[in-house]
Amino acid sequence: MSSRKNQLVHFLVSLCVCLLAGLLAVAIFCRPHKTEKPKEKPAPQEVVVLDKMQDEAPVEESAEPEPETEQPDPRDAEFALDPARTEWNYDESDTKVVYLTFDDGPSENTQAVLDILDEYGIKAAFFVTAINPDYLDMIGECYRRGHTIGMHTYSHDYAQVYASYDAYWEDLNAIAEVVKDQIGYVPCFIRFPGGSSNTVSANYCTGIMSTLAPDVLGRGYQYYDWDASCGDGAKHTADELVEATKADTSYGYTKIVFLMHDSANKETTVEALPRIIEYFQSEGYTFAPLDRSTPAPHHGIGN
Repeated sequence: MSSRKNQLVHFLVSLCVCLLAGLLAVAIFCRPHKTEKPKEKPAPQEVVVLDKMQDEAPVEESAEPEPETEQPDPRDAEFALDPARTEWNYDESDTKVVYLTFDDGPSENTQAVLDILDEYGIKAAFFVTAINPDYLDMIGECYRRGHTIGMHTYSHDYAQVYASYDAYWEDLNAIAEVVKDQIGYVPCFIRFPGGSSNTVSANYCTGIMSTLAPDVLGRGYQYYDWDASCGDGAKHTADELVEATKADTSYGYTKIVFLMHDSANKETTVEALPRIIEYFQSEGYTFAPLDRSTPAPHHGIGN
């Protein structure tokens, strides 16, 4: 009896153990596993490109600068030929003024003359020709530097210029076109080849100067002869030109239209020019370019 009881107890204990083991296994198996939540990939950070205008005060765009318009030179209207304008308001003051004038250019010497004038701060007048086509652009350069442009002759060929009344006007109109092309207008200032008193014109047309001199004035031109000269119309050394200047201005006029030349063979004129300028300065003269107030010397008509 006792043996059977023990067997029963043993059986029950074993059964209990098995049940507990089974329950434990089921509990372990059925227990929810703790799974680590996968890390979410961070959302890409939004890249914001800030407009510079958000950080700075708005700046108004400046309008395109208007191109500068070239202002007309007041000399253009004042010095331009006007057939209806024949009055001349000459300066009658006692101020001592020299008006340097250069005939026969432009030439290879023109640049040197301009540089000397610039060095002394002087403006002059150039009575130009077309006999050196390679240097015609120097007419414009003289003008841009503030010098007065006058017309001398196109060809400087006396036989051609003074062949007839019409021949003179053809020559003058031809140089007028050259000058207009360079400075934009036809000036009213002229100088006759040889001056109004020349007699060489009588070899080609008798009495032509007696007709031309009043005629140019009636058409709005003013012709300028000269009061004095350095004598460089002929070949001289620079020293001789300076001495001739002193001799020809010894009369002491207050206003002197002074003749010089700007042509290919006038290197001694260039050499003498600084000393001529300094001589006039030492005598108390100032310098000015020709304008409508400049007294116009007229020589006696010789033909």
